[in-house]
Amino acid sequence: MKPKMLLNLVLLIVLAALAGVAFFEPGKEESKTVYLTEVDIDSLNRFELKNQESLVFEKRDGHWWLASPFQAPANDIRIRQLLTIAKAESRAHYPVKPEEFAKFELDKPKAELNLGQVALRFGGSEPIDMLRYVQIGETLHLVSDDFSHQLLASATDYVDKKLLPEDAKIKELSVPGLNAKLGDKGQWNLEPPGDASALSELANAWQSARAIEVKRHEEQSMGDKIHLGLANGQAVEFVILQREPDLLLVRPDWKLEYMVAAESGKRLLSLQKPSAETDGGPEEEESESPPEGRAEEVMENNPSENADNDGD
Repeated sequence: MKPKMLLNLVLLIVLAALAGVAFFEPGKEESKTVYLTEVDIDSLNRFELKNQESLVFEKRDGHWWLASPFQAPANDIRIRQLLTIAKAESRAHYPVKPEEFAKFELDKPKAELNLGQVALRFGGSEPIDMLRYVQIGETLHLVSDDFSHQLLASATDYVDKKLLPEDAKIKELSVPGLNAKLGDKGQWNLEPPGDASALSELANAWQSARAIEVKRHEEQSMGDKIHLGLANGQAVEFVILQREPDLLLVRPDWKLEYMVAAESGKRLLSLQKPSAETDGGPEEEESESPPEGRAEEVMENNPSENADNDGD
């Protein structure tokens, strides 16, 4: 082999070796993903969120409850979304000193999430990528901010919008002008006596009923009462505050007001013909359609509910 060809071959081998070293970078450790915390969110039974108010959540019988500033069942899916913030990926992290807090708006944090012994304090955003500053102990983290709406939500935003517990079974039902009780053999007894064929649909409507908005209602309410006796021995009572255009129900024991959309509200207060018996004619369909513009009003009046449809 000619010397020139041999030299070219050696150079080619050297270049290939250097390329391999550059590509595989032997000795360099793979970058490890860093998360905000190592907290096991599934093992938590109590935590606190501080924003404009102080919200305390407790787990009871496997479900989350709002324990303060008032008591009511919480939406488990929304609570899960809130807790998942603790597992967000840290895009960068640095040591931080108390005298630097004001620079990152941590002297007056937007919100605080206290998970047992771990506290997350949320400050402002850096100006380039709009990453959120999060302080944990002596470390400042930067994370993608897709959770501010969870941190800044009010207590009522976390209340479960179902009127009855998920597993509720109705045995007694009393609405204005109608009283019914479920017999031992599964048949409904109606007072005053009448056609009880639609009672099952009425009970099902209550068991699946959801509000489009929940508010606090501190004052005493006067109005027709609704009584629901459940199979577990508990009783739930509502006061009818308004029937139209949307149904407003107050639950006095929780001091909460539930707004139920118009058509759903009608189904909760009267017997409906079983679907197999309806005429289905054009006039009936028109009469059962929501009034023009009502759907748009519901969307405009309750944007947070639309966000909750991630699983609310």
